Amino acid sequence: MELMYPFVTIIGLIIGISIFLINFSKHRKYTKGKKVANTKYIKETEYYKTKMRKYKILSNLVKILSLANIVIASILISRPITVETKSEDRKNRDILLGLDISTSQSQVNLELIESFKKIIPSIKGDRIGIVIYNTAPMVYCPLTDDYEYIYKCFETLEPQLKISIASGEDNLPLTYKQGDEEIPMIWYGGVGADSNVRGSSLVGDGLAGTLYAFPDLKTDSERTRIIIFSTDNDVQGTETITLPEACELCKQYKINIYAYCPTVEMNSHTSDEKIENYRMAIEQNAKGKFYTGNLTQMAQNIVNEIKETKKSLLRTTKKIYITDHPEIFLISAVIIFSTLIIIEKRIKL
Repeated sequence: MELMYPFVTIIGLIIGISIFLINFSKHRKYTKGKKVANTKYIKETEYYKTKMRKYKILSNLVKILSLANIVIASILISRPITVETKSEDRKNRDILLGLDISTSQSQVNLELIESFKKIIPSIKGDRIGIVIYNTAPMVYCPLTDDYEYIYKCFETLEPQLKISIASGEDNLPLTYKQGDEEIPMIWYGGVGADSNVRGSSLVGDGLAGTLYAFPDLKTDSERTRIIIFSTDNDVQGTETITLPEACELCKQYKINIYAYCPTVEMNSHTSDEKIENYRMAIEQNAKGKFYTGNLTQMAQNIVNEIKETKKSLLRTTKKIYITDHPEIFLISAVIIFSTLIIIEKRIKL
């Protein structure tokens, strides 16, 4: 145990001792009233001597207890505490959701987001982020364990996907209204930069961009990292990096990848050949898991797979815990104060 403000106790001791010396160390002269003559005989009686002994004992006890109370009060003001430093290891996983936001994927993405929102309670504690891509990848939600913010990002994406589904691929508006605010649609700007030249659904670039959204990728090789990746693999343009090459990078950096592709019935822009090429790149080049068809079943399978992957150390933090310990001093002060009240009743001769 230690004192947070020890100087207060020192000041209290000085004040207490000063009061004690000033009030009790010297015999003060009698200045008021009249002295009684011939008290010598009274003072020699046994009754008087007994009373005086009692008085001196009780008065000295009052002095000692008063001084003790001043010291205890000073200690309480000084704040008696114990200080304990604990190291806390925080372990979790990093999970990135990579979404191909070409308009042909809007219905699948909407269902995927709804399924992923159901996954989140099962993996709470892990950091989650969102990367969207079309012509180029963009970090839409950086890795965070602020789940309220993650849900807000999903809630911003959902109405846009619904507008895309309702509008069709050729009538996509530039903005949409949310209350009085005009919100730009995600298909314009960064993810669609130079789409008229480079094309769209550049899947290899999207996976590589998702991969490199992980922090400390090169310096922390032991971190558990997971990508949940979705595309119809309908590449329309020239990729900077192909899907198999991006999958090789995932393998190199020990990324656990869970990939999803809609069936031909779900998305007419894909084909059996595109689905097979996608599956081979994920399973052979990235050593990942490939899913197609039922999104609900896929979501449950991914939850089970994620839970089986180990959690890795995010950081070690040192926390200082300060605990107050006024109990013994408060109890002592109450006992002393109660004793003084009792003595006060008995000290009169």
